[in-house]
Formats: sequence, structure tokens, C-alpha cells
Amino acid sequence: MIAVETSEKAIRVSIPTEGMPAEAVNAFVDWLRVEAAARRSHLTEDQAWKLSEEIKSDWWSRNESRFGK
Repeated sequence: MIAVETSEKAIRVSIPTEGMPAEAVNAFVDWLRVEAAARRSHLTEDQAWKLSEEIKSDWWSRNESRFGK
């Protein structure tokens, strides 16, 4: 059973993890962190797009050799 507690500053959710692999729990928590950060962000849509392009370009520069030519 999922339990939810709320206060003025936080929401506390308890989710049973029986049968849930640790990777799934971590992926869910990571998603929550990203979602919370996105809601606090003051980036415009255009700024967010540019940032995402920079991140992808940087990642590709560092990993291109892994994929061959």
C-alpha cells in the first residue's frame, strides 16, 4: 500500500519495494529528482533546448569513439 503524508514544505511517499529491484527503485527516485528540479527551474523553453543540445554534443564528443566510424 502506498502511504502519502503532506506538510507545508514536503510530501512524503512510502512505496513498498518488495519484489522491486534496486535499479528500479533508483530509477524512480532519479526521475523524481529530475521532475523536482524541472519544476524549480527558471529556464525558458529556448534556454532548456540550447542546454540539451550542448549536453548531447558534449556527450557525443566524449563517446564517439565507442561507436566506430
